Amino acid sequence: MKNFFLILILTLISIIPVFAQTEKIDPKTGFPVIEVKPFEVFTEGVSFAQVNRVEILEDRSNFVRENYMIGASCSMISHNMKPTNHIIRISAYYPFYNTFNGMKQYPKQTLLYAADLFAGLYTTIDMWKYVNINFAGGLHYMYQLTDEYHMHYFGGAIMSGLDLPIAKRWNIALDGTVTLDYPNFGTNRRVQPFDMSWQYHLDFGVRYSRKNLNKYSYINSKPKAKQKLSTEQ
Repeated sequence: MKNFFLILILTLISIIPVFAQTEKIDPKTGFPVIEVKPFEVFTEGVSFAQVNRVEILEDRSNFVRENYMIGASCSMISHNMKPTNHIIRISAYYPFYNTFNGMKQYPKQTLLYAADLFAGLYTTIDMWKYVNINFAGGLHYMYQLTDEYHMHYFGGAIMSGLDLPIAKRWNIALDGTVTLDYPNFGTNRRVQPFDMSWQYHLDFGVRYSRKNLNKYSYINSKPKAKQKLSTEQ
């Protein structure tokens, strides 16, 4: 019986180093070798935004201001990051239509604009290999120049969209974002603070990438024999 336990202990001792060496260790750094290296992909396109600001009043109907904007956006999405990927999107807008309680308003200044930033955690779900559904949640910030104030919005945002593999290196991205912000960090905070603010963003973009290749695409193309195809969209 003692010999049996002795043999069992020696066997376990001999197996432990095998499990401990499953990861390759870099002799220079002493850390595990990253075999699948992280990388980034970039998407550029056009963007549409609707900005809403509300003043809640007790003796009459609320004051609701809406700004409709169009512009351009650029997003960076990481791949092969642990535990999750990330997204950073920068947009620039020009307001082309403004309303106050549903009535059209004409701006006093010609040069009015806004800059938007969204950063958060990003994940994607593969649907039938030819449609990818993306989800992201994180922080949102916008600077907006209006006729009266320098507006600063800060809050949270949720994004969802579709990623369509057109060809081996080309993708079309259609994303929608909803934000809930605190709008009183700007010059309006003392003169005209707002009680609520939310925004809607719609982005249509195109992406070209040599690293994140599509294994399945609408336009079939034969990959080279030595070229590795990434299955992650």
